Amino acid sequence: MTSDPARPYLPLAGLTVLELSGRPELATCGSLLASLGAQVYVVEDDLAYPGRSRRVAGKIPIRCEDDHIPRIASESDVILSSPDVEPMTIAVPETAILCDITAYGATGPLAGRTDSEALVQAVAGVADTTGRPDGAPCLSGAPFVGMETAVYAASAILAAIRHRDTSGRGQRIDMALYDVAVNALLTFLPLVFTGRPASRAGNRHPTLAPWNAYRGQDGWVLICAPTNDQWQRLCEVMRQPELAFKPAFATTTARFENSAKLDRVIAEWTGRHDVAGIVNLVGAAGIPCGPIHSLESLLSDPNLLHRDTLVQAEDGALLVRNPIRAIGHAAPSVGKVLAPGGATSAASVPPIDPRTPALSDIRIIEIGMNTVAPLACRQLGALGAEVIKVEPPTGDSNRANTPLRAGDGQSYVFALSNTDKRGIVLDLRQPEDAAILWRLIDSADVVIENLKPGSLARLGFGAKAIRTRKPSIVHCSVSGFGQDSAWPGRPALDTVVQALSGAMAATTVDGMPTKIGISISDQLGGQFGLLGILAALRHRDRTGEGVAMDIAMQDCTVWATQAAFDSGPSTTRILPCRDGWIAAESVIDVSAMGRDEALKLCSKRGIPAAPVLTVSEVEAASQTAARGLLVDVPTHDGSSWKVLGSPLKLMSTPARTKLAMPRLDWVDPGLRSELNLAPVRAEV
Repeated sequence: MTSDPARPYLPLAGLTVLELSGRPELATCGSLLASLGAQVYVVEDDLAYPGRSRRVAGKIPIRCEDDHIPRIASESDVILSSPDVEPMTIAVPETAILCDITAYGATGPLAGRTDSEALVQAVAGVADTTGRPDGAPCLSGAPFVGMETAVYAASAILAAIRHRDTSGRGQRIDMALYDVAVNALLTFLPLVFTGRPASRAGNRHPTLAPWNAYRGQDGWVLICAPTNDQWQRLCEVMRQPELAFKPAFATTTARFENSAKLDRVIAEWTGRHDVAGIVNLVGAAGIPCGPIHSLESLLSDPNLLHRDTLVQAEDGALLVRNPIRAIGHAAPSVGKVLAPGGATSAASVPPIDPRTPALSDIRIIEIGMNTVAPLACRQLGALGAEVIKVEPPTGDSNRANTPLRAGDGQSYVFALSNTDKRGIVLDLRQPEDAAILWRLIDSADVVIENLKPGSLARLGFGAKAIRTRKPSIVHCSVSGFGQDSAWPGRPALDTVVQALSGAMAATTVDGMPTKIGISISDQLGGQFGLLGILAALRHRDRTGEGVAMDIAMQDCTVWATQAAFDSGPSTTRILPCRDGWIAAESVIDVSAMGRDEALKLCSKRGIPAAPVLTVSEVEAASQTAARGLLVDVPTHDGSSWKVLGSPLKLMSTPARTKLAMPRLDWVDPGLRSELNLAPVRAEV
């Protein structure tokens, strides 16, 4: 089938979803499903409330007293519920997917608590990672944990639908904001594992340097040059090439340990230039950088205009398109608000052939670095897919990311980012290794990559070449600003994308735009890669047609920031106590009290409140253990790691984290046999 640019991409056409009233995350999840073609009915208590156009766009609103709700439920493929705040009273068909989204899930000592997203940020350690090192913890200016939960929930639903298509059985999904928040601590947990402080770093990265906001003559600019090569190029831009080789700055570990001194050197240089000049000089050297956008300036951002990311609703509200862009199809519609009782038509699709349940019949090739593609693939691996990670001879750059494990020098960040995968090292500049990759692609269902735009195409492995060779393949490219971009080839890292997406402007500390401590742009890019792949597999299964996707982290982060476009000031405050901090939905003086005493006072007065836990406290928390969020797993080369459990809590077909990846020089026996590779070294 030939792609038609005017043809909408509706991989979920034919699915019916009932979205009950409850948490905001239900509405966000329902909107994602609607934008991909599902028919979504949304139950409303009121037809006039702030943000209604964002909640109901593309859905069919029905009143909560509507007699048709039981019938719609009986015909639904998916039901979205949040039983911690709105107990569900309708019957669920055996073939339906019931997705519960709650604060803490159905298990553990915190199960049943009705905490808001902001309070979950506090309990899960996220608030303690945001803000200045010498200041208070900070809540994000938009509900990023809730938005990430919605994307994960939609992904879990599609995995459950794929299982149902084979087995005929529905299942329950137990999604928790807490689980998602703990997974988001990936770059902070290694610090806890190695006994280092894991807390707020301002606009710095928790383990990499240089990575910060620097003041220019007329504003602030983000510069991220954490690799040795990027650092050397930055030194050349600053006309101080000798800095790159000074012992204090010569390695990633040395730069991180001397980050304050490093920042002073860079700030002295940026202070002599205006922001535009800095961005031009640093960007021309291929180093991720950018100005910090205000929310208002998003409307004039060249790349968002180029990608048609923002849409004006009928009531004037600013909406954001689904970031999943299928090449050769129309951009996703945000839909129109339908009149109550309206209807939409579902596409006519052929039946699906019987197959192995869930993703155990799917082979995925990951050509990825750092966080984005690795995040998508570790979740796909936990769902049962076979993931083969392709690394260059130097390895994924995260293999050198500090802190390193004593004894073997392996990276905690790499181990946490790469579970349930097999690996192979290929130098794609060599014809023999390029031929091996083509053999792997020929056997694969999915290819996902997050390298710098154009780099794989120059090696002969661009999306067009891969799809020409195998039209039925699902190809997913995730980059900072998209393959189709106003800034082709521009490099990007998490904080730069946060700056150019309004996320930092939405989160101010003492008047200064501040990055979210967790790497939201990296994470959202990977999460939308995960959702996009699962949706594209459904499209391929039903039509036989492959899909190529172009996902931009900037689109993803603007999408997640949209709740800040028209929201008022947060009612949740971070309050100091004698021995820490609490988050409370009221202003109350508890500075002379201990944290536990302050929480008891809030409970007595009926004020929703929660402790602001450190990452170390979260790692040791009973809720973390009860939810299986940190697990010890082996590697094939005889080692083991503590890694993250999946937040995708499918109750009948659980997503399980089973293995961590071995060291780079270890050759997988199965791949060696399949590909007839010569032995490189003996396995342990």
